[in-house]
Amino acid sequence: MRTRGKIKRDYGRELAVIRTRTHWFILSGFLIFLGILPTILTATDNNSWLTWLNFTLITIIAVLGLNITTGMAGQVSLGHAAFIMVGGYTVGILTTKMDWPFWLALPTGGIVAAALGLLVGAPSIRLRGFYLAIATLAFLLVAQFIIKHLDITNGIHGLIDIPAPTISDFKIDTDLKWYYLILLLAIGGVISSVNLTRSRLGRAFSAIRDNDITAPSMGINVYLTKVTAFFIGSLYAGIAGGLGASYLGVIRVDQFTIFDSIWYLGMVIIGGAGSTAGTVMGVLFLRLISQCLHIVSMGSWLPSLGAGFWISINYAIYGAAIITFVSFQPYGLIAIWRKWQAQYKRWPFG
Repeated sequence: MRTRGKIKRDYGRELAVIRTRTHWFILSGFLIFLGILPTILTATDNNSWLTWLNFTLITIIAVLGLNITTGMAGQVSLGHAAFIMVGGYTVGILTTKMDWPFWLALPTGGIVAAALGLLVGAPSIRLRGFYLAIATLAFLLVAQFIIKHLDITNGIHGLIDIPAPTISDFKIDTDLKWYYLILLLAIGGVISSVNLTRSRLGRAFSAIRDNDITAPSMGINVYLTKVTAFFIGSLYAGIAGGLGASYLGVIRVDQFTIFDSIWYLGMVIIGGAGSTAGTVMGVLFLRLISQCLHIVSMGSWLPSLGAGFWISINYAIYGAAIITFVSFQPYGLIAIWRKWQAQYKRWPFG
């Protein structure tokens, strides 16, 4: 097999994510760019974009979990915000009321959310599609009700003064410091998701997504695989929730709504269900729309229309984008990228 004059002799290397020196060069350059980006933003007084970056990276971690549950395994979930909320409240309670260090509370929040994911995923052997989506939505509403009526969560008032993480005498208490911590966790989440896609478990996810009736004939334990998808997806969500709670320093129930779960699902659809790179694209696409609208709303050249108007516009554009992609580009942005890649490889013979 030849590609642009290069002979491919190693099948394993051909299947690798990063195959050539050019790929390594591009990846290294991109990581260097991510490393110096916050310094550039701080030097140019674009601190709002740095805050946007931090929230976008946290959202990427959360939506990667939903992509595993829904995109890879085909288990439609409208309750993903609940697992993010549980992870955030767990970290908030452990750090404010029990004096746990952040570094121990964060993985605990992820594990607690993952354990609830097992509970929610338990009925998945009997529920599919629309019915499973409604069941996960019901879990979100139940979780909100319970948290509102618990003393340890301070009810509807939520938790405040959640302490920032520290390393010895070094305190992560600025957007710049938070950026590097969140970036490291986001990169770890992306690498884990990519490797999961290529693993035996990832192929089992794809099999039950495509046809969970014939999957047992290939030796796949359908029920265990579905529950595992909920467990891993909820683990990602719990980590993201814990990061968000500590970053903001406050957590309340009204921060997690059904609209959030819908937008997370929309990000998976727009990016390309089942693809890690597509998920990142989907998050960036919708988050950029939101940030651009925020900039426009703050502009002095427009009359004051009120925050409610711009929130409505934001939701309308989100909804229109999801409908457009479902109707005309159901495989998402990643399909456009792959088509361009194929044309590039065939050039000039395409």
